[in-house]
Amino acid sequence: MFKFFRRKKDLSAEDAVCKAFCRTLDVDSIDPHANFFELGGDSMMATVVTALLEDFGHSVPSTAVFDHPTMADLTAFITGGGSVLARAGVPLVEVHARNASGPTRLPASVLQQRLWPFERNPDPERFQLRGEGAVLLHGPFDVDLLQRSLTQLSARQEALRSAFAEYADGNLSAMVYADCTIDVERHTAASHEEAAALVARVTAQVFDLSQPPPIRCAVITLSDAEHVLAVSMHHIVSDGWSMGVFVSELAEIYSALRTKRTPELPTLPFQFADYAGAHRTWLASDGGTASIAFWRDYLAGAPSALDVTLPADKPRGSEFNFPVRRTFLLLSDTTQHNLRAMARSTQSSVPTVFLAAFLTVYKALTGISDFPVGIMHANRNLPGTQNLIGFFATLVLLRLKMPGGSISFSEALDVARSETRRIDPHAAVPIGTLIDAGVVDTLPRVFVDSVPRPGLPQIDGVAVEDFPFEHPPLFAAADIALFLFDNGHELSCMLGTNTEMFSDSAAAALADALGSALAEVRPT
Repeated sequence: MFKFFRRKKDLSAEDAVCKAFCRTLDVDSIDPHANFFELGGDSMMATVVTALLEDFGHSVPSTAVFDHPTMADLTAFITGGGSVLARAGVPLVEVHARNASGPTRLPASVLQQRLWPFERNPDPERFQLRGEGAVLLHGPFDVDLLQRSLTQLSARQEALRSAFAEYADGNLSAMVYADCTIDVERHTAASHEEAAALVARVTAQVFDLSQPPPIRCAVITLSDAEHVLAVSMHHIVSDGWSMGVFVSELAEIYSALRTKRTPELPTLPFQFADYAGAHRTWLASDGGTASIAFWRDYLAGAPSALDVTLPADKPRGSEFNFPVRRTFLLLSDTTQHNLRAMARSTQSSVPTVFLAAFLTVYKALTGISDFPVGIMHANRNLPGTQNLIGFFATLVLLRLKMPGGSISFSEALDVARSETRRIDPHAAVPIGTLIDAGVVDTLPRVFVDSVPRPGLPQIDGVAVEDFPFEHPPLFAAADIALFLFDNGHELSCMLGTNTEMFSDSAAAALADALGSALAEVRPT
């Protein structure tokens, strides 16, 4: 979908906007007066435009893309002073002083606080929300240089050297250490199968969040010219976007050390803990109050998540942390091409087309016409956040109202497109805040997410490819969790279903129906 790391290069406002629009929309040229969203842009892409503009020397809030959706208007906004944050109406983030030695204690973010109760479970085998992955490296790879690269990266990104402690009143604080060593575990294996077993074991280990780092790295050596690099990072300091930042910056630092040059990385004006304080302040401000009021009006009369009809064949058991079955859907080259072509021809995004296909299936299987669906929002609208590692992503609700009877794909696409754009300005309000405010009573039980997977790292002299392994068991609160993965070249899909409610046959029926709906998408 896009590269997370872009080297800093100052451009004129006109050139920067043109490059940002064209790169994000994956086109060679755009009419300066064409609307970004009518060309297929969405909220995630608006955030990408913001990130690119920042790396080109122009800091603007991503709301500027909504307010000025053409290249001509956005260029005029920037040249007229819009890139000055105070004039754009964006609150500045206060940078807190850090201790030169020993940890600095700072309030955790709202999202981190919400995640913390899961960490109170003393079971050493407990489920943790983590992101994990592995790559196979062909060629000479210096593990000692990797160790030095991780040290430099943790010095730059303080989320990687953070621990957490709970106050007596239950409030959580982040303990930011002045320095922290991320030790590389070193293993050897005689085969890819043995290496995959080692990766599964390493990435399944539970983190002790009272001590840094909240990340684990291991290298499994198969031969002098073949290694596997495995990484596991706790969700309390990361999200999907952060994994992309980690991969890109680690590769850049490693390559720079190898060639004895300075890493080309964008400046970080503040750290995640500073943003966390600004976000808490915003939620209590008039702006946060107005967004909460939007959600109260938007969701008024919507059915409770627990009352939503599901295409399941067994009654509900647990409400939270039930085991989830993974079903992977194979998308043919033709289907992938058609999904992208449909997005272009209808001036939508691929995730919106994907959501529309799911809506047609869900409507056909349940007959429901009004139900809330959870989606993830990058929540990196604030300039300065795009190149940070941290837990920014918010779970937000789309209220999808559909006509009675059957629904056509084009009708579903209209609903998906209009609702995703409607909620975007208010996505910085986490669903936990809405639960506390009495706007909703629980988390959504149907969840659809589009995950921009980071591209494979580019390392001088080393060929890199994905390395498959068995991921740890999945537990969740969503009865149906649907993921579309996009690495910029290939689309893949995974369906998660609550094993307590869906038998193997019911899960297979849902997967088959969705696969058929995606295969039937044809560009107009």
